[in-house]
Formats: sequence, structure tokens, C-alpha cells
Amino acid sequence: MFRKALSDSRMLMRPCAYDALSAILIERAGFQIVGTSGYAISASMIGQPDIGLVSCGEMLERVRTIVNAVSLPVDADIDTGYGNALNVYWTVKNFARIGSAGVRLEDQTWPKRCGHMAGKEVISRDEMVQKVKAAVKARDEEEPGMVIGARTDARSITGFDDVIERGIAYAKAGADYVYVEAPQTLKEVELLVKRTPAPIALNLIPGGKTPPFLMRELEQLGVRYVSIPMVCLYPAAKAMMIALKTLKETRDVTGLGEMGMDWVIFNEIVGLETWRRRELEFSTRDEFLRKYGTANIDEIARKEASAAQRFWKKREIVLTNQT
Repeated sequence: MFRKALSDSRMLMRPCAYDALSAILIERAGFQIVGTSGYAISASMIGQPDIGLVSCGEMLERVRTIVNAVSLPVDADIDTGYGNALNVYWTVKNFARIGSAGVRLEDQTWPKRCGHMAGKEVISRDEMVQKVKAAVKARDEEEPGMVIGARTDARSITGFDDVIERGIAYAKAGADYVYVEAPQTLKEVELLVKRTPAPIALNLIPGGKTPPFLMRELEQLGVRYVSIPMVCLYPAAKAMMIALKTLKETRDVTGLGEMGMDWVIFNEIVGLETWRRRELEFSTRDEFLRKYGTANIDEIARKEASAAQRFWKKREIVLTNQT
């Protein structure tokens, strides 16, 4: 599915998740693929910047929870592969075994850092070629349908000419697409598309080093794959800051529902009704009736929602009368 979508003439958007919930929301929004962002995972998992502090095992476990949460293909950020070509081989095997539909490998030195941060360094082109070949070999042994992406961070370090040469070399080594970090002009993008024998991928980060290219401009130039790594992380972080500030200042929980979503809607998103249907399937009827008073799942949901809404509506009326 991922490989087919990547070969489509239309540009594929890759919104990035940082946990299972954000992945579920990406799927519900109607996208074709879920990406993962090492930057966002580092922030959400350990509260630290994307400077190589998250280990392979930690990343593998987080991606596993994302893969399990959605039916869409998941394209995982695996940083540098966590070492040399042998480490890459082992890393890709393990990501294939948890069901990742794709992995994205970069040519920075380890410890790496977010591609939009200063202080990056890249390994040699030849070393990265061997890492791409190791990724391809591991993929072919485990899951031939898996997509291998090769990323280069060379633009801000060794210049655009080296980016072209690296892109060609990575594609010839077997990369299914080449992701170029932060090209600076549409002319550069055009040259990348024309000269690289694999689909070109980019990313767009608000405030990052990639200029604010329009999606239609990139699509017209032939860019096939665009990541939007912070589409979930940045809005979620801002919303939490606003909600917490409001709670601290007002000490009023009733207003928080208007800032987000209520209990009933959220339970629907995380699949409470589905789990209750499973509970009914695997319980005796008497056991289920003892808990809920009925075996009608829809009726349980209606009563639960109605009770919650009546309670909070009553609370709002009391508060209004008090003021």
C-alpha cells in the first residue's frame, strides 16, 4: 500500500505521529500514511530535544505502539540506524518485524540532531551508501514490501552539489526515495527532482530552515512525498499550555470542555464501544448483564452519555444561578 501510494503521480503527504493517539487522529483525518518524527517522539517521550538521546530500543517500542494503533502503513524515522552498517541491518530487521511499512535513514553522524538545528555533521557518501545497502538487505530478508528512505543533511554542511551526488548514490544503492533536508530554493528542488533517480521527499516545519514552499509548488515540480512532522506536536503543546494556564487562573474545570472535547467524544475516538463489544463476546451473558443491566451496547453508550451530560448541564445551571 505504501509503495503503491509513493509511486502515484499525486504528491503523498506524511503527517507525523509521536504516539498512538496522534496516529489514530491522523488516520481519522483521512490521510494515506502515518509518519513518525524522532523530534516529536524525543519531546513527548523524554521531554528533551532531538539530539540523539532516544535509543534504538526506545524508538522501536514507541513505533510498535503506533503500528498497533492504526490500519494505515507507518513510515518510521530511524535516525542514523543507531551506528554503522551492521547496526542499520539489525535496526531495519527489527522495525520490519514490528510491522513498520517503511523506514527513513539519515546520513548524519551519531549522535544526530534535528535537521533544522545548527551543529550537524554528516558521514561520508561512501559510508552512507553501505548503510543503505545494509538496510535494503535486511528489508529483503524480512519484508520485501518495506520502503527504504535515505535522507541527506548535506545541504547546510557540504553544499548543494554534494546533495545531488549523494541523492544519486543513495538511489543507486537501493533507496526507494531520497529525502533532502532543507533545500533553499524552488530551483534546487527542481534540480533534485530532475537529477535524482528516485522520488524526492522533503519536510516542512513552521519556523524551520526549509522555506515555506506551497504544496502545489512542490507537487508541480514533481516532489512525490512531503512530511509535516509537527502537525500534531506543536498544536497539541500549545493547546495544553492554554488549558493549563486557564485552569491555573480560573480553577474552573467546566470551561475546559469547550477548549477541547468532552468525555463521550474522546471515548469514541479511543474505541471504548469496540472494546465493550469484545467484552460482550468474551463474557457470559449473566456476567455482562450484572455489570451493565443490558446487553445492548448502543443503549449502554446512550445512557452513559446522557447521565454525564445531565450532570454537567445541572452543574452549569447551578453555577449560572450562583453568579
